[in-house]
Amino acid sequence: MFRAELDDFGPVANGGAFRFDAIDHAYTALDTGEQLPHITGMLQQTGYIDDLWFTDEGSDRGTCVHELTKHYDLGSLDARTCVSPFRNYLLGYVAATNCTRPTWESIEVPFVHWGYRFGGRPDRVGLMYGCRTIAEVKSGDPKKSDALQTALQAILVSGARGGLPAEHYERLAFYLRPSGRFKVERFPDRRDFDEARRIIRECCA
Repeated sequence: MFRAELDDFGPVANGGAFRFDAIDHAYTALDTGEQLPHITGMLQQTGYIDDLWFTDEGSDRGTCVHELTKHYDLGSLDARTCVSPFRNYLLGYVAATNCTRPTWESIEVPFVHWGYRFGGRPDRVGLMYGCRTIAEVKSGDPKKSDALQTALQAILVSGARGGLPAEHYERLAFYLRPSGRFKVERFPDRRDFDEARRIIRECCA
């Protein structure tokens, strides 16, 4: 059982404060009480994610793998002594990060883009090979939506932090397998941003 989060954030660059509720995955602007669209919901609304095929097993696995990798990155979990039915996923993540040697600045931190007024919580934001990077941790099979998810996250983080344009972020996913193997896949196609901005126009009007 993992404790849900209910936290207030802000003020931040280019905007105000918001409340994030991890149980409902809700982003609420504190100045107006408005509930803001979020990336997962936007991808569902536009047909890129179909929750019809979601399973309890897949959801539980994803939650547990995210918790394991998060606590590993935060230094509060030793992969060598970890006892979990999902330990092999963690070992795959450890191997992947040993190869890529990222420096994470944000680990599952929620952001809000106040210009477009939507929220999201990228798995990882930081540096990899000297490049600003958005990364997702995936315990399931690759999906078409993964590239769009990271494009939306890059727009989100760029708008929330200011500075580096979204298209200049490296975008990738760590695909972890139950065998302990892994694959790191980059998403270099800048056309993802055209579709991401179309999704924003449709969902955040």
